[in-house]
This record gives sequence, C-alpha cells and structure tokens, in this order.
Amino acid sequence: MTWLLMTVGLATLAATVVLGLTSGDAPGADDPVLVVTLPWGEDPAEVVARAGGQAIGPLAAPLAVLASGATVAAFKSSGAFAVLPASTLALLCES
Repeated sequence: MTWLLMTVGLATLAATVVLGLTSGDAPGADDPVLVVTLPWGEDPAEVVARAGGQAIGPLAAPLAVLASGATVAAFKSSGAFAVLPASTLALLCES
C-alpha cells in the first residue's frame, strides 16, 4: 500500500510539474483554475473554500477541483499543491 501511495504521489508531482511548466500565462483571480492537492493532503474543496474561492461544477475529483474567485497565491497559501489553468484539464482528458 505504501508503494502505491508513493507511486501515485510521484506521478502526480511529475505530471503537475510538466503541465505547469508548459501552460501559458498565469490565470487571473476570476479565471477558472484547476486546484490540485496531494493524495495525502487536504480535500481540494476545503482548500478552495479557505482561499475564498468557489468550486465550479457539480463534480470534483479526489485530488483536484475546478474553481475561481481567488488568486493563485491565495489557493497555494490555503494548501493547494498546484494551481493550473483550467485549459490543463483539456490536456489531461485528451490522453
């Protein structure tokens, strides 16, 4: 079980870093973003609420949620591992 969690965590880290480096401009406070947390971290919806943002859409994944209403810095200071432009989700869904 430990190896599985480590593998998932490292894969999440690698994918987030690669996608974060290849995305364009930093999103603004009102732009939709993908708020990502670590597998052993907090619930993404709680991170969004603490940052003063709101989740977008009826569904959330265990490690990420689409959100808006707060700055990237606010999401990160509230516990997000990564905050990516919402367009990143399209890259993940295409593969």
